[in-house]
Amino acid sequence: MITPVYFFSKIVDFILRHKRFFIFVVLVFFIVVGMSTLCRGGIGPPPRRTDLTVFLRGAEAILSGEDIYAVTNARGWHYVYMPLLAILLAPFARLPLLANTSLWYLLSVAAICWTVILSVRLAEDRRTGMRAAMLALIFCIPSLVETLTRGQVGALNVFLAIAILYLYARGWAVWAGVLFAFAVVLKPSPTAFIFLFFLVKREWKACAAAVLGVIFFVLAFPSLVIGADRNWLFLTEWNKILSYAVSSGAGEESRLWNQLATPIAWDNQSLYAVFTRWACPTESALIACGDFWQRWGVRVFGVAALSILAFVCGRKKPRTSGKRLILEYSLFLILMLLVSPVSEIHHFTVFFLLFFAVFLYLDELPRNSAAYQWLGWGVFIAALTQIFGYIEPLNLWGLPALGALLIWCASFVFLSRQPGLKLKT
Repeated sequence: MITPVYFFSKIVDFILRHKRFFIFVVLVFFIVVGMSTLCRGGIGPPPRRTDLTVFLRGAEAILSGEDIYAVTNARGWHYVYMPLLAILLAPFARLPLLANTSLWYLLSVAAICWTVILSVRLAEDRRTGMRAAMLALIFCIPSLVETLTRGQVGALNVFLAIAILYLYARGWAVWAGVLFAFAVVLKPSPTAFIFLFFLVKREWKACAAAVLGVIFFVLAFPSLVIGADRNWLFLTEWNKILSYAVSSGAGEESRLWNQLATPIAWDNQSLYAVFTRWACPTESALIACGDFWQRWGVRVFGVAALSILAFVCGRKKPRTSGKRLILEYSLFLILMLLVSPVSEIHHFTVFFLLFFAVFLYLDELPRNSAAYQWLGWGVFIAALTQIFGYIEPLNLWGLPALGALLIWCASFVFLSRQPGLKLKT
């Protein structure tokens, strides 16, 4: 049976054979998405429909001496990240919003381009790598477009994730650990589980560099910029606000409930949120029934899945092939998305890494093999369910989360059956 992936692969092959047409398609895509982004973030009537205004409001608070977690943008949204992002954006806080929107979009486009470049360099064959990278981008278009037009950090997340892996694969474990520290402080999800990946691989230099890097980006650098007392106050407040927002029984009273933490919102596609909506479709039902079983069910699943994944990836054997390394690494990232209390649909941009690894394997598997069939259909269904994230009531039922769980399970089963091979560097 020929899967839809086969036809997409032929389309990408045609585009890559015609370089001018390829450049034209890429330029048209980024220009069209860029026009939409500028309309949402810098040209259209206020309030601006972009999360960039939240980041910039936090940056303004850094300059004005305000509490970054007390201020809101025009839509009433609060800044929810650690101080590092606001500090880095502080030099741009006084620029016109249109200029900041344009700069952020260009930064995001550059991040996507470098994501593709590094991915291709990780592949053992450049042409195969380019085809796999382009297919992965196509299958991530829904989340990719949303993260670009909303001014989110998704494009930076996927770039940082692939850059960490690239540094690690090239033997620069210390720099991989430092970059991980920057990425996880900038935004903990979905990169936090990468530290467990380093532990499983017994990369002690990377682990040590990661710990020291977190100390630097959380404590040392912000303290130098805004003062140690102010930085510590922000960190304790950030921890308190986030912990309260996702706590059982009290989260609905948090200022971040409607903005971020409510599992009733359709765009929250974590397993916890989906199971909660199944059991309690309204907030009044959630308050009445509670979410004890949903929370602990996902936690138990997360611990069990992480333990099994760690065992499979950490068995003593020669260093793995490039394809297997990417697949192992991406499974840690996607598992973080699945078990987090909040995983919005634009966070699924990081699925690029898993799709990229799957397409690398599909390129060498016989089309009539069982592995090709379940991986091919799995990646297609996972991509298709991302589109369902914008269709009611399919999004409320959690089809994107279920599609993500499907491809994660299919990829993990496939991974567990593959032997370890020596990595080419």
